[in-house]
Amino acid sequence: GWSPYFLNDTPSSRRPWMFRKQYDVIDRLLERYSDKTHYGERRHPEEFAMAFHRRMRGLWGLPPRNVHFTGREDRLEELATRLERTSELLVAGMGGLGKTQLCTEYCYRRFPAGYGLVVWLNAESADSLVADYKQLLRDWAPTPTPMEVPVSSSSSASSSPSPSASAGSTAAAAAADKSTEEIIAEVKSRLFRSQVPWLLVFDNVEHPDLSKRFLPRGAGTKGHVLLTARHAPPASAD
Repeated sequence: GWSPYFLNDTPSSRRPWMFRKQYDVIDRLLERYSDKTHYGERRHPEEFAMAFHRRMRGLWGLPPRNVHFTGREDRLEELATRLERTSELLVAGMGGLGKTQLCTEYCYRRFPAGYGLVVWLNAESADSLVADYKQLLRDWAPTPTPMEVPVSSSSSASSSPSPSASAGSTAAAAAADKSTEEIIAEVKSRLFRSQVPWLLVFDNVEHPDLSKRFLPRGAGTKGHVLLTARHAPPASAD
């Protein structure tokens, strides 16, 4: 018989018949008998990818915007200019100089015209970064659409969730079970595959060597990294 999940199987959902001249005829036939084929519930890997990219948009972890922020336009322009020339920038200075407020305002001004995704991370320690990365993966986990949420039936004591509905909770649980290195690698991989320009802010970096462990590399022009720290790392001797 016809499995209700047949069109969601990876090989089938890629519609191999698309390369045939009559692929639209096959699609229409599948749609005509959708009571058996579940054509309307089909999900392609491409659609999963689109949903993944939709989730990787927005503002995450940013401090509240200071509505009374004024001045320092020259510093904001300098940040934008320097990030056009480099993918990684450090803003250093003693506490109380307004580094965090400056970078916060920059993030709000640059979203969404400059960046489709802005992530703010607490970089005081490895533990705080891992905690933020873990939560980030949980928040990026897929959530079921209304048609995927299991509906309890009055004629049965319980209703088993569909594979689609349980995908979000499974992904979130998997993120919690990952090792530290797996979490770091997963976040880096997702940022590398992101289709929107992104900005990652490492706030209050205490150990330069620690931040290097968490920084995504090789993202090209798609991603920028902004770091704030009390002290700039010592210049290396030639």
